[in-house]
Amino acid sequence: MLSAQPWHWFCTLTFRPQHEGKLGGVGFEKADKAYRWFVKQINADLWGNNWKRKPHGGLVWARGQEFHKSGRIHFHAVMASPVGDLNEVAGRYRWHEFWYREFGRNQIERPNSQSDVLDYVSKYVTKDGEVDFSPNFGQVLPPALF
Repeated sequence: MLSAQPWHWFCTLTFRPQHEGKLGGVGFEKADKAYRWFVKQINADLWGNNWKRKPHGGLVWARGQEFHKSGRIHFHAVMASPVGDLNEVAGRYRWHEFWYREFGRNQIERPNSQSDVLDYVSKYVTKDGEVDFSPNFGQVLPPALF
């Protein structure tokens, strides 16, 4: 299912143990809220505050959750823009800095190949992690990078 979807970014998003960002805490509900707020900020930056009204519905993403050895939750996600190469329309470094400032460490990378994406996401699914998807997953097909 994930391999049929072109992906533009790999993201590993972690949280500080006691960070003081806008949403605070690292429990699942707050971590989920932080992730969704992060995606909302990217969507608003790319398509304005009414991005939900766009036919494409904003970024397409799949996210796996994993617990670090310390017990802290972190996310592994893949993202794509439904209307262009996300690497060209949204600077990875800018969003790396944004997440770091608000929540903690992260990596946002362009995949070398779509098979890398499949390997990346599959690894976390087989570790008993859960994967969830953006509301528009499967409804729009982002452009391929390769």
